Amino acid sequence: MVQDNRSRIERIVETNATFLRVLAGPGTGKTYALTRRVARLFRDGAAPERMLVCTFTRTAARDLETELSHLGVEGVDKINTGTIHSFCFHLLAQSDDLELTGRVPRALLSFEECFLLEDLKGMGFGGIRDRRKRLQVFNAAWARLQTDDPGWPQDPVDRTFQLILLGWLRFHEAMLIGELVPETLRYLRDNPLSPYRRAFDHVLVDEYQDLNRAEQVLLDLLAEGGTLTVIGDEDQSIYSFKYAHREGISQFAIFHPNTHDEDLIECRRCPHIIVEMANELIATNGNRESRTLRVRPENPEGEVYVLQWRSIEEEAGGIAEFIRTRLDAGDIEAGRILVLAPRRQFGYAT
Repeated sequence: MVQDNRSRIERIVETNATFLRVLAGPGTGKTYALTRRVARLFRDGAAPERMLVCTFTRTAARDLETELSHLGVEGVDKINTGTIHSFCFHLLAQSDDLELTGRVPRALLSFEECFLLEDLKGMGFGGIRDRRKRLQVFNAAWARLQTDDPGWPQDPVDRTFQLILLGWLRFHEAMLIGELVPETLRYLRDNPLSPYRRAFDHVLVDEYQDLNRAEQVLLDLLAEGGTLTVIGDEDQSIYSFKYAHREGISQFAIFHPNTHDEDLIECRRCPHIIVEMANELIATNGNRESRTLRVRPENPEGEVYVLQWRSIEEEAGGIAEFIRTRLDAGDIEAGRILVLAPRRQFGYAT
């Protein structure tokens, strides 16, 4: 790790800023910086049960838990670590909110969602894609834009949709997973004396660019009595379909005065050619922070092949043969191979 990157991580670890934003590209050590910041807070006397460390996906949450356990700091197991949705489920289960509103904390299964969308057919909510899209914005507390205030729907069609949707869910004694965040946000807004609004001295969030506006506002409420650290990368925002906006992290300082900014730009994971190609692609986006990902000199050069086949079947066979050749030569382990395809048919062809 070059001295410049090391000094950046040291500043991330040591700052006492109320609001800290870290813009970190892939493979730059953001998880390392986050866990070391947690260790430093411990060192300075922070109570682990008054810390919330969360991220968007279960996989990322498990990785965070593993990294924190490796710190070797007594009491680290008492930190509230997990996804935002798991935290919301716990909060709602501990309160009387669900019982008072007649809701049952049973997650709606994926196949049941298909029946839900079918039952909403012919009610003026458009085709299947329109209904699914409206369901996503319901899960985002009706905040379609980063500038929207999540809460009660303003559009008459949205209000009708919510009324019918909630009736369907109550009848089937279920909740949408995405509904947990808007429900928790509503609960905390309606209960300003709730102990959860003062439960944490430090809130740390990974992959902040993947959060929608409702999730961001919820974290602001949870952090209003302490510090808020967010880490992410606007160039890796891939959840726009659930109304996650890259502006959430790129404009963080606008909504959080006196934000302390740091960035991590040395990629320790990717080959040179991959970083070069990524920088060329990202540079075409003019609406972003001005920074360029650097590659560690000792990283491998890497290889990129651009090939074309006449059919999906030939392509699948060609890629399979390429992988077999590399495996037979001992160039790589099977567990380190990932094949991505834009269509399911490609997977069937293999």
